[in-house]
Amino acid sequence: MCGIAGFTLPAGTPPEERLARFGPRLRRMTASLHHRGPDEQRGLVLDGAAFGHTRLSILDLSGGSQPMRDPATGLTVVFNGEIFNYLELRERLAARGYPFRTRSDTEVILASFLARGIDCVQDFVGQFAFALFDPRDGLLWMARDRTGIHPLYYALTAEGLCFASEAKAIFASGWLQPRLDPAGLKQTVHLWSPLAPRTSFEGVQQLPAAHVARFDGARLQSRRYWDIDLSPENVDADLRLGEAVDRLGAALGDAVRLRLRADVPVAAYLSGGLDSSLICALAQEQLGGTLGTFSVSFAQARYDEGEYQHEVAAALRTAHRSVRIEDREIGDLLPAVVRHAEQVLLRSAPAPFLQLSRLVRSAGIKVVLTGEGSDEIFWGYDLYKETAVRRFWARQPGSPHRPRLFQRLYPYLQLSRQSPEMLRQFFGLGLEEPDAFDFSHRIRWTNSGRVSRFFSADFAERTRDCDPAAAVRDSLPPRVLSWPALPRAQYLEMQTLLSGYLLSAQGDRMMMANSVEGRFPFLDHRVMELAARMPPGLKLRVLDEKHVLKRFAAARVPARVLQRPKIPYRAPIAEALTGPDAPAWAKELLDRAAVDAVGVFDGARVGKLVEKLAARRAEPSEADNMAVIAAATTQLLSRELTGPPADPPRAHLDAVQLHAEAR
Repeated sequence: MCGIAGFTLPAGTPPEERLARFGPRLRRMTASLHHRGPDEQRGLVLDGAAFGHTRLSILDLSGGSQPMRDPATGLTVVFNGEIFNYLELRERLAARGYPFRTRSDTEVILASFLARGIDCVQDFVGQFAFALFDPRDGLLWMARDRTGIHPLYYALTAEGLCFASEAKAIFASGWLQPRLDPAGLKQTVHLWSPLAPRTSFEGVQQLPAAHVARFDGARLQSRRYWDIDLSPENVDADLRLGEAVDRLGAALGDAVRLRLRADVPVAAYLSGGLDSSLICALAQEQLGGTLGTFSVSFAQARYDEGEYQHEVAAALRTAHRSVRIEDREIGDLLPAVVRHAEQVLLRSAPAPFLQLSRLVRSAGIKVVLTGEGSDEIFWGYDLYKETAVRRFWARQPGSPHRPRLFQRLYPYLQLSRQSPEMLRQFFGLGLEEPDAFDFSHRIRWTNSGRVSRFFSADFAERTRDCDPAAAVRDSLPPRVLSWPALPRAQYLEMQTLLSGYLLSAQGDRMMMANSVEGRFPFLDHRVMELAARMPPGLKLRVLDEKHVLKRFAAARVPARVLQRPKIPYRAPIAEALTGPDAPAWAKELLDRAAVDAVGVFDGARVGKLVEKLAARRAEPSEADNMAVIAAATTQLLSRELTGPPADPPRAHLDAVQLHAEAR
């Protein structure tokens, strides 16, 4: 995994002039991504494009330097990620005559593009964001992996197109002044992240997952090259549980095998839940007992899963390390979290992951496997059960008994201890429209959307016509609207929460802040496509989530982990941001005058909320927690990433090796 940056520039400029005119921009962009690739930083200024790369060396440690060029054609690539089936592709391409010079997967991208153009992405089993410049026709190509594991941002400039792994690198170019995007912020408050291609910043867009783009010097055109088919017609209705378990074992086992390919040690995150425990078990089998595992635990018992983590580590005999998080640390970490995440947050959950990746890196590890993606494809979230129960309730909306099902579904929530009437008011939202496209997500989006009550009057007016739910609806392929409720819920979850938040703010950004690469076996597209073909009852059997996955895992993970109720991963919020132990930055930035100065939130309302939470008279509500961290991280986003960008450290600038090529 690495950092990439670059831009197009006018053709016909002599190499010396190119280097003098555009080299400083490229140097700043590349240096700003030093954390993504501390092993090597290089830049190349071509006739028509400039590419920068910061390398985290994982494959072909001595021969995989980038930017990489094909000597015969001048085709040049910068690449962030991994092509896990590169050995198989390399063998095929070598047989067709491509003269490989390295052992890297980067060169496989060059050879694949020369063989079949940008459609080569269809052949890749991997996670990637890359840009290619073809001097033969002057076209710049960009591509992003199927689920959006790796980020890719772009902006139009006075010279053409500018791109990078992170928005801060685009700002470092000097072409664009960073300003918060009101619509992007409002979408984040409702959906947990901006809806691609929108971002948190005006003038900066992101290439959506599973898309390729082509820039010809005047116009950028993008298209989707892959999509998950969750239609009833794609389901194999004859697939029985036993055969499904066998197929899943083969597919997931191969996904793990490919993701263990590296020239450095590979470890794994262990949360203590089913998904990470199973990935660790499969990896330990394939590594022959040498797996290292890493976990985060919490001082507060209600957030802590350390007991399960240690049980799994002991059962699998992994070399286990853990980092313990105190409430105050969450607040102390948030400025760095926001600086790397580059978006507003509704949860503090990314902060412990930042500390966890720091532990991983301090142990000399660059690569970790994680269990992310399983809940989406095997319907593990409570969201799916909630949707099923609400549709059941919608058939008899006046039933006094059906609302009580939520007490069983959410025994850990304070709300579930309320009266049936309170349950009816909360979970009955939209019950009259069970076929609405957002039926599954309406409660979540409405609940998070309550944060907008704290917006300033001016910001509310500026975003009055911005409807985040409508933006999601308009982005959906028409066929999705006709799918059954649960497949549609999965599609919505993958397009919003998974790509925009879990894999970005909580995933890539928190790992790469400490130069650690995450790999996600459940998000192998072959595993996802297999799950899509399984009958719904194999994934959610009555209210037993991930039924087929549990069957496969039964012989591999401790029974207590298999049988434990699913509890969402969370971290402290109100206790980390308010009260006497609140960090100095929170007291400063959540001050009424400071909030009003940024202008997104209303300083008086935020001030009252902070006072209420600091008093600790009752357990904070979900809405209050989301509101205070949304306000706090908006303030941080404004402080950390708007205004004139500071130059990267001199050592990082000096480390960038710049070259100019004649073509």
